[in-house]
Amino acid sequence: MKNFHKFILLVLVFASLEAHSQTGFSLKPSQNLKNLPALQSFVFGHSGNYWLLIGGRTNGFHGFGSATNFPFKKANKFVYVYNTATNQLDSMATALLPTVLREQYTSSNMQHFQAGQYLYISGGYGEFHAKLPDSTWATYSTLSRVNIAQMINAVLTKNLIKFRTSVVYAKDKSTASTGGEMYKLPDGKIYLVLGHRFDGMYGSSNFKQTYLDSVHVFKLTETPSSISITAGSRQYISDNLVDSLTQFRRRDLLVVPAIQRGGQGVGLTVYGGVFTAGAGVPFRNPIYLKGGAIPSYQLDKTYTQTSNIYSTANVEMYDASNDVMLTTAFGGIGNDTGSGRDDFTQKIMTISKNNRTNVTTEIANPSTLPTFMGSEGIFIPAPSVPMYNAQYGVINYNSLPAGTPKLIGYIYGGIISNSPKWNNSSNPTLPSKMVYEVYFTK
Repeated sequence: MKNFHKFILLVLVFASLEAHSQTGFSLKPSQNLKNLPALQSFVFGHSGNYWLLIGGRTNGFHGFGSATNFPFKKANKFVYVYNTATNQLDSMATALLPTVLREQYTSSNMQHFQAGQYLYISGGYGEFHAKLPDSTWATYSTLSRVNIAQMINAVLTKNLIKFRTSVVYAKDKSTASTGGEMYKLPDGKIYLVLGHRFDGMYGSSNFKQTYLDSVHVFKLTETPSSISITAGSRQYISDNLVDSLTQFRRRDLLVVPAIQRGGQGVGLTVYGGVFTAGAGVPFRNPIYLKGGAIPSYQLDKTYTQTSNIYSTANVEMYDASNDVMLTTAFGGIGNDTGSGRDDFTQKIMTISKNNRTNVTTEIANPSTLPTFMGSEGIFIPAPSVPMYNAQYGVINYNSLPAGTPKLIGYIYGGIISNSPKWNNSSNPTLPSKMVYEVYFTK
């Protein structure tokens, strides 16, 4: 009977692979969406035809060991509003925001998520008190909420009062993280997923780095003019192992929404991330996070991720007919050839998790990206694409047409490299201002 069950399991695995092995992604530069700033590691929000861009950097990949890894002159010092219908780009300086937000909103790798009309932002790494005698680099401990429509309107009309009042904020050390991700799950709780706190100049000998080693879970108390973490609501998800052993010592990773078995509920999946203590290699086993009264996790040791390890543009699709969750990573860093750890890749890789069999597999796209791109960029679903869960950006795989390419979204921003190996002198990387149309053929 055991062998029969194994046979059935293999049949289901191969059926799942067969069902999705003929899918294909293709990209081409958009001829319609132009005039955007060159950015990477930024915050993104949207409302109607408008894209809202905050923070991030205007240079490429940092150089290890350099005192100018994150120069303030290369920080994005503007809040941008882009009209996708007219290609008009407007902006206002972050220096016009309340003092506590001015420098944080120029920082890199802030955690953020959009829920309805609001954009929630935490952490980020950047220069504190830039150009002053006490200047230093820090991970910010401010949690804020942006009224997206109000901020867009303020930028378009250059209304300083609306610009400043479109954000409410609170200081809280537990939200100080960079290189992680943040989501609100259907249980109403905020999940600040991993990352680290880095204080001091990157590449110097005088710094302090502390990984979260856990997922910080909390609720928010909100009014139209205030936000704070609800007293007594804090919870933590971790394996409770020391920093040198824990699987939660991760940053610069993919954290993606995951439709649960049978299409019921939404959880989160952690893919990749860096670095293990001591060996300094990437993490390759996913962590599945589940919300509820007592949030929980599961480490999947049966699947080892081979490529696309770092944070990069990604899209999620759900196949309800086969109960399969599909996560596709577009390029980024972490190749499965050569040394792999720090190589840029052109690979488009789909991770297929079968909720019925709990088997996870990799599917390499037949074609690769047009260049070494994607790292710290974003995927934006097309307005016309059918959604299974619009709130979490999960596309309905079963509603996509078969046999013909379908525009499913766009990739914007991120880091561009001319080759797998980056080098400050021979291969200086750059931020991207390009928008690529992403097509999917089922």
